[in-house]
Amino acid sequence: GASGDATLFALSGASGQGHETVYPEIVAGIFGIDPGNIVLRASDPAGPALTGGGTVGSRSTASHGAALAATAREVVKKGLDLAAKQLEVAREDVEFSEGKYRVKGTDLAISFEEIARRHASSLDTLGSVPTPMTFPGGAHVAEVEIDPETGTVEVLRYVAVDDCGRVINHVLLEGQLHGGILQGIGQALIEHCIYEPSSGQLLTGSFMDYAMPRAHMLGEVKLFDKSVPTPGNPLGVKGAGEAGTVGAIPTIANAVIDALRPLGIDQLDFPYSPARVWAAIREAKG
Repeated sequence: GASGDATLFALSGASGQGHETVYPEIVAGIFGIDPGNIVLRASDPAGPALTGGGTVGSRSTASHGAALAATAREVVKKGLDLAAKQLEVAREDVEFSEGKYRVKGTDLAISFEEIARRHASSLDTLGSVPTPMTFPGGAHVAEVEIDPETGTVEVLRYVAVDDCGRVINHVLLEGQLHGGILQGIGQALIEHCIYEPSSGQLLTGSFMDYAMPRAHMLGEVKLFDKSVPTPGNPLGVKGAGEAGTVGAIPTIANAVIDALRPLGIDQLDFPYSPARVWAAIREAKG
């Protein structure tokens, strides 16, 4: 626009992942401008008509972020012609780097922001990429302690090593992993939908009855990334949104069963609530 700022339109709406932060960071890195000068408008009915998927399947950055990156590069290419006219040289004599269009071999330059201010909508661009597939992986380890008198399971330490491909924003990545791990712990230890047998009515229909995981349930946690960029999308990113959850559920389950195995307990239905663990210990001891 006339201010030189950029507006991004995408179908991927955030529900806590931080799209409004990471998408501008991706585009800002290509334009060479401050991410604070870029605004994301997700699924905006007043914006251009867009076709594609939404926020699903741990692929928002790999698909929508990559589409924004590819489109941003097309915008930079458009700017070459405009910059050449401003600098009064041939297009092939202009190169772009670090937010500036420069005449090759000289110090004559004009910034991307200045081109955007002068030419406004001339840089507007629609773009897309094929929906990519990514294959993140990792290894999670938990140390738990069980009180045999109460059946309470305490998660003392948790270590996760994940390969989420190229990391765009470490703070957001770690936030998603922390949240996902705690969500997985909740499913393994306390969350339980209970229905009335005769009617099928959900009895745990509010947070007064349905247990939700809380921060105190997770003790010491250490996160490490073993990042291997994927060639499957322009950013080299892989999914991260579900990494914590899918890792934590079997990790906690295996740790609890490993602790109970000396008593002859090698199977227990979810959730591993204090009542269930206590009852299993009592039965095993006769």
